[in-house]
Amino acid sequence: MSNRLHLDGEWPSPVILRKGWAKAVARPWNDDLSDIALRLERGGHSFLNHVSAHLAELVDGSVFSPALYEFATRIWRRAGYADQIHLDIMERSLGTVTDPGPHPTWVEDSPDMHALASIDRRAFEGFWQLGESGLSEAVKATAAAVVIMAGDDSEPFGYAIVGSQMDTAFLQRIAVVPDHEGSGYGSSLLNAATAWARKRGARTMILNVRPDSTRARDFYLRAGFDMTGSKLHVLRFEG
Repeated sequence: MSNRLHLDGEWPSPVILRKGWAKAVARPWNDDLSDIALRLERGGHSFLNHVSAHLAELVDGSVFSPALYEFATRIWRRAGYADQIHLDIMERSLGTVTDPGPHPTWVEDSPDMHALASIDRRAFEGFWQLGESGLSEAVKATAAAVVIMAGDDSEPFGYAIVGSQMDTAFLQRIAVVPDHEGSGYGSSLLNAATAWARKRGARTMILNVRPDSTRARDFYLRAGFDMTGSKLHVLRFEG
């Protein structure tokens, strides 16, 4: 393997880092923080450590892993990462048809990531926001995915990103602006997402929630989701 690290792209746009056959992709964690989200596509812990150290010097921030199942964290820990946060996994069957909800929704064929990021920034605080590159990554995370919008003719008030792979659907994100929380837009987006997933042949939907977000957890429990007891781990580079 070549000892030279090759970087394709120009920060703060997403960049590809290569060393021989090994490859990783980095992007800003969101549009407001200097932290970095790193995804390892192939390579070992030595490459991951090298890339992470290089990125840590690039910005005045931290480097974070994706949300990982426990079995997938080993290589990251060997590369110098340590636990930062964990997310609880929830799941529900898609066998039951749900009502459409109180508000109209539509699939956005050409989603405006800047507009989505604006909604996201209002709906979430600080570390939990997704920037434009993070939203683009969420849309591309599964074999098939859509962005669903809710709002009125002049302004969207919320969005959902849902994807499917084989017979499983993944609710990547739901965001509703604070002025319209509690008005049924979240339920309308969730019901539209489950309807889309069911048409794709998905039998189960999976999502993750923050352990401290009781409001989100209770919302999904009311919608028929159950806690699985499994967790995802986000790790931070400690090099």
